[in-house]
Amino acid sequence: MPQTRVRLRPVTEDDLPRWVEWINDPEVTRFTELEAGTATLEGEREWFRAVTSAEHRGRNWQIEAEGRHIGGCSLDPDAAGRTAVFGIIIGDKTAWNQGFGGAAVREVLRLGFTEMGLHRIRLEVFAENARAIRCYEKCGFRREGYHRKARFKRGEWEDVVSMAILREEWEAQEGVWTPSLQPDISHPLIRSYRPSDHAAVMALWEECGWEPGLNDTEEMLQQRAADPRGFIVLVEKDGALLGTVMGHMDRGWGWIQRLAVYPEHRRQGIGRSLTREAEKRLKALGAHRIVLLTRRDNPAAVGLYQSLDYETWEPVVVMSKRLVPGGEGNG
Repeated sequence: MPQTRVRLRPVTEDDLPRWVEWINDPEVTRFTELEAGTATLEGEREWFRAVTSAEHRGRNWQIEAEGRHIGGCSLDPDAAGRTAVFGIIIGDKTAWNQGFGGAAVREVLRLGFTEMGLHRIRLEVFAENARAIRCYEKCGFRREGYHRKARFKRGEWEDVVSMAILREEWEAQEGVWTPSLQPDISHPLIRSYRPSDHAAVMALWEECGWEPGLNDTEEMLQQRAADPRGFIVLVEKDGALLGTVMGHMDRGWGWIQRLAVYPEHRRQGIGRSLTREAEKRLKALGAHRIVLLTRRDNPAAVGLYQSLDYETWEPVVVMSKRLVPGGEGNG
């Protein structure tokens, strides 16, 4: 049976009239904290301004299925950014019982664990909402508690079930690749750089946005790979290059550079495995700290490194001055 597909996109002001209609429908809000009849367009505009502001830490998506807007979902992380609360509403009642909610949950889990670097995603659901509980369990959530008369809804106190899923549980159910568990040559293989890899490596780096520089010649890369203080590591499958990472030592500090994975092979654990391999090699070289640079506007990379316990050095200001046009490349 083909898997139900949905599309998650940012919220727009054009979505707000539908939300007013949905929130004011008692059937839609039956198992939510919202009360029917309370939504106004101005109130939804205030909500829109809040969730689209630069200060907002959470992520909000609108759910589209078969070309139409059917609802929304969100992840609200805690202060540390490692645990987030999940919420979802399918407002279009014609889209109920068609698998769209489960498809949206699975996509949010993927985004939360791979792009946001979360360790744990949790939720609370009314105990009477058996359909939602079954959906969450199918997506990998586990029941963690039963809270008696924990929410006041429609004039009555109602029981609530708390549920959560951990990153390792999601990885196990999705079959996320871990090289140490799949050493066979038919599976992805991590190895060191060879001179014959130059053309394939350059093609990957250009695909990932790095323009070739003076340090990217075949001779220079071979020197870096042969340097006892550094390395270039590749991951391949069936002879095809999937990703790279470089590292080197500098006065006790280990540096990670050129972590690159082809777009079609991302979100499979390859970047995580390459980073771990680089950490292992740098530690063997005597590194007491590992440093790397990444862009703030690359949330997937930032989330990956945060999930591996890298911390941001807020006071640091990175500055540069190019002396030779095109002379440095990008890494």
